[in-house]
Amino acid sequence: MKWDESEQILWSQQLALGYGAQPPLYTWLQWAVIQVLGPSVLALALVKHAAIGLTYVLAWLAARQLLTARGAFWVASGLLLMPPFGWNAVRDLTHTVLVTAMALGLCGAVLRLVQAPRPGHYALVGLFCGLGMMAKYSFALSIGAFFVACLTVPQARRALFQRGWWLAPLVGLLIFAPNGWWVLNHWHEATAATLDKMEISQQVSVFTGAANLLQITASTLLLWALVVVLAFRGQLRAPLPADADARWPWRSWAWPLLGRYLLFVGLAMVAMVVLGDVSNFKERWLLPLVAVVPLAFFVWRPSLQADDNPRGGLYTGAVLVFALIFFAMATARPWVAGARNQDKPGEADELTFPVPELAARLRQAGYDGRGDIVGADHMLAAMMRSEFPQVQARGCAPLPGRTPAACVAQALQQARATGRGLLLVSRARDAGWWAAVLPQTGYKEYESMAIPSSKMPVDAAPMPFHFVWVPPQTVPGAQP
Repeated sequence: MKWDESEQILWSQQLALGYGAQPPLYTWLQWAVIQVLGPSVLALALVKHAAIGLTYVLAWLAARQLLTARGAFWVASGLLLMPPFGWNAVRDLTHTVLVTAMALGLCGAVLRLVQAPRPGHYALVGLFCGLGMMAKYSFALSIGAFFVACLTVPQARRALFQRGWWLAPLVGLLIFAPNGWWVLNHWHEATAATLDKMEISQQVSVFTGAANLLQITASTLLLWALVVVLAFRGQLRAPLPADADARWPWRSWAWPLLGRYLLFVGLAMVAMVVLGDVSNFKERWLLPLVAVVPLAFFVWRPSLQADDNPRGGLYTGAVLVFALIFFAMATARPWVAGARNQDKPGEADELTFPVPELAARLRQAGYDGRGDIVGADHMLAAMMRSEFPQVQARGCAPLPGRTPAACVAQALQQARATGRGLLLVSRARDAGWWAAVLPQTGYKEYESMAIPSSKMPVDAAPMPFHFVWVPPQTVPGAQP
């Protein structure tokens, strides 16, 4: 398990209206699957790959509003050529995958609405707006950019306020209202982590933020753009046929709409740098905003999708090649991580952790399998919960406004109240963590163990772990 997946294992222990800086939709879905499959890698993979599949489907459906089946396939498969989706989505991302699906769903709903402004289509726009906000709060930028873009295109502007227009805001607000109320009452909790990651500072040059934005944009779109250029080459410069308006009448409004949407997204990003002093962007933030780029491209050049275009096979071939590359990378990843860290067992990758063996050794050391679990980091805590699904687990790493000692004290209080014991466990690299939390437990020393991993070379050093098991009757403050 990696960062985002581990968060889901811990957050899905209970239903809530909000989970810190993240909206609840993905965690609610994960909670539902865990009720059936338990807090397992299978449960994580099922939700993740369902979200990935939904993203491809919604991209294809959005493209089919305008393009042929071949063009729609190229639009959907273009997502694979964006490394934040084609690779990172498989590797770790959760909320980003879901919000990317909602962004493409909203795009398809807007295209439907412009072509046929009916009450059902307004409700569909509202549905994706509400679900998108429940997937990630940055979706507000997608909504705003699409709305402003529609205002600038006559046919789209006319479609905005036809009969039943009020269904869009009504449905969207009804879906988002419960979590929106939670955000208003937990504003700092919902925004602090994201603002911290943006590294907002007037001490940093605007050029630093602009350079970072360009770098992130390139790392998101460059591979796809290179494949397009190499596949279609001179066809990109060829003029459209004389009967283009008759063959593709939607191009007169769809290309300005999608192009201006991307323009307004870009202007918003630049404004964040120039006016907001944002100096750090991440690929996963940009991906949902620019996921419509392949659709916009084939709307701009619809002649490329022709069935008799011989160069289309090059594009399809490139997609298949990179699909195989990413599949091979994902398959080999645990063993590559193990080989890379074989001489640094204290810094081993989470994918190489001997989780079942660690759980068995903890049982042998006295852990009863019922006591709450505290991990020095949330990834280790999540891995332990996957082995002991009936217990409550939490990570107690240092966070803004929360020390490990305070987190462990809260866990001890909960263990006292429920009559359960408490297991504290860490990697070897977290020895400093113990100095802060041991006084809370009443213990002076932690115990250690070293466990080999099956995903590391045979001669690699075993992974060291530290732990303290506080039985129920010895929890500080427990009733005898």
